[in-house]
Amino acid sequence: MADWSGTFSPFVSNGDHTNNISIAEKLQKREEERQCQLQKKKDLCENQDLTVQESTQVFLDSFSTERKVVEDLLSQSISVDRNSLIDHFDDISLRMSKLQRFVSESAIFLPGYELKTAQNLLVSLQAKIQEKCDELIPKKKFAFKSNRKNIGKKIAPVTTIKKSEPDKESKSEDDAIIELADCKFVGASNEILEKTSNEITQKDVALAGLNYCTVRLFGAPSAVHINKLKDCKIFCGPVSGSIFLRECVNCTFVLACQQLRIHSTRNSHFYIHVTSKAIVEDCNSVKFAPYNLDYYGLEKDYLTSGLSKDRNNWDKVDDFNWLVADKQSPHWSILEPSDRVTLWNE
Repeated sequence: MADWSGTFSPFVSNGDHTNNISIAEKLQKREEERQCQLQKKKDLCENQDLTVQESTQVFLDSFSTERKVVEDLLSQSISVDRNSLIDHFDDISLRMSKLQRFVSESAIFLPGYELKTAQNLLVSLQAKIQEKCDELIPKKKFAFKSNRKNIGKKIAPVTTIKKSEPDKESKSEDDAIIELADCKFVGASNEILEKTSNEITQKDVALAGLNYCTVRLFGAPSAVHINKLKDCKIFCGPVSGSIFLRECVNCTFVLACQQLRIHSTRNSHFYIHVTSKAIVEDCNSVKFAPYNLDYYGLEKDYLTSGLSKDRNNWDKVDDFNWLVADKQSPHWSILEPSDRVTLWNE
């Protein structure tokens, strides 16, 4: 009779035992790889959540500041000279256009609750503006010619108050933002343009329609709006709020800010310091490098702006036209060190 009390097993041969160990190792390796992938996805989600939180806070701060400006202007309406009321309400209306556009541009990353709250505040504020305007500038009787076709027809709500100049074209949102800027350069070509700290610190700055220009902004602006630039170089000190940039071609930007939004721009280089992630949309061939501007007073401007010099997400860019999380967007890239300017010394 065979003795089965030894170490030999009739059910598993030595070869099978080796195979079982191999399978177990493979299963263990697969599990480790799966856990690693899960951790990567978790880290990615956490980073994306952090970006949304940071961008949302920047939005809330900026929205609150600009809304207060509109509310203060509205509260001053009662003391404005009667002959200046139309200009006064036109200014309020332009600021509302700017605020509405800011909300629209930020909608893509705002949580639903914050977006809805901002939209409701805009509607409420618009109603207060219209109410105050109707109170101080009452409509004249028979202001409209009699027209049987219009009897019983509802008049559309007024969203923008315009001056009563028949030949004056209505302003676009871009025009409104440029007009409201405290400092601006518009429509220049082949020029060197400069603003000092005394001129721009804690003020809105606008650059629009510039061609083959060099612009130096030495100070700490509150916000910068850049529209339709071609073959320009823009150097800017630290901005306490946001920089909005659209429709630029073949430009170099040296910028520092809390939030950077880039729309419809191509073939441009960005040397940036940004405390949240830069956002690109409808862009092509845009390249990024770290901010390296140097000028007298830069340290003071950093303190004024409140930007942290230790926190710079220059190489972390969100592309709203690229939703593949584990692949690099083809629309933007890192500027090779060999292609960078070592120091922009202005």
